[in-house]
Amino acid sequence: MAHDPRLLWPDTMFVATDRRLYVTANQLQRQPTYQRGQDLRRKPYALFRIPIDAGPVLLR
Repeated sequence: MAHDPRLLWPDTMFVATDRRLYVTANQLQRQPTYQRGQDLRRKPYALFRIPIDAGPVLLR
């Protein structure tokens, strides 16, 4: 659906009423725990917004 080199370890997906998919990239695999104590995360952190042909499921 989407490809971007900044889209590292996608997390927390949300379909909004504007018919877009929102996805955060949390860079989990770059945290010190997984990198021998080095923090390899890079700012700015990203929130991706992708148009899709669907809306959210609205619950009552």
